[in-house]
Amino acid sequence: MRPRRGVALIAALWLVVAIAAVALQFSMEAHERRSVGILASERGIQRAAALGALALTQAKLEYALRVAPTGTNVQRLAASDPWLDVDSLYSGPVDVDSMQVDVRARDLGEKLNVNLLTENQLQTFFSFVLGDYAKSTQLAQSILDWRDADSIPRPNGAERDGYIKAKMLALPTNGPFREIDELSNVMGMTPDIYAKVAPYLTTHGAGAVNINTAPIAVLRALPGMTDATINMIVQQRSQGRRINSIGDILSTGRNLAGMLSAVQLQTAIGSRVVYQTTEVELTITSRVGPQAPPSRLTAILRRGNPVNVTFKEW
Repeated sequence: MRPRRGVALIAALWLVVAIAAVALQFSMEAHERRSVGILASERGIQRAAALGALALTQAKLEYALRVAPTGTNVQRLAASDPWLDVDSLYSGPVDVDSMQVDVRARDLGEKLNVNLLTENQLQTFFSFVLGDYAKSTQLAQSILDWRDADSIPRPNGAERDGYIKAKMLALPTNGPFREIDELSNVMGMTPDIYAKVAPYLTTHGAGAVNINTAPIAVLRALPGMTDATINMIVQQRSQGRRINSIGDILSTGRNLAGMLSAVQLQTAIGSRVVYQTTEVELTITSRVGPQAPPSRLTAILRRGNPVNVTFKEW
């Protein structure tokens, strides 16, 4: 009898262990599903909050276009471009249903769209920022090789085979850059160079440059922009005067050496410039708690009646 009791006891113990193992497995799966459910719920809340912050900021931008300030010189200047200084006026925390959401706004007219620049524009830009013509040529051609659909490298550029031989971690996509940090993977781009050029570049927007707010490095990349022309732009800005046309740039400097005529400059620039803020990029970050991974929304709002959201990406 004792052997049978021993076998029965062992079998019972194994049954208890098996039941415990199954229960533990169910418990772990339930915990995992609960964690996934909580993360999905938090992500949904965060996305809803980010969309709410986008709607609030869009409403503020529309209101600014409808109600132009009057009074002081600064207010009258703002009236000519209600979105002037958008980076300071519309950036900061926004409360959405008792949840604080961070909004960062910037005028896309202050940057160059690297996906729309020609080889000459890229070379001019890099030469101005880096002061190295040979390096600028290499970077300009490497960027074009990265963007174009073929696999034929330019004389100073590089395609897929060149990246493989150089044992680069990333290979050309033969398409436009999605985010500006992809530039760090381009042949010849060093961390130091990237840090110098990235603040002036973007991958979003229509590519029109705001002549009243763009930094000199951005203006210099525009066709027809000479040093004399840029000096005139900077001079008018420093005097608090807005530029509303090419004629405003040349009105006090038609005889200045090195400047193009109004017709020549207008032909060279064409539709590449604007005279007020027309596109605003919003980077919206929301988080329900310190431990939750944040949700980040990038949106582009274009001036109009109403203000249009032309791009939105999580």
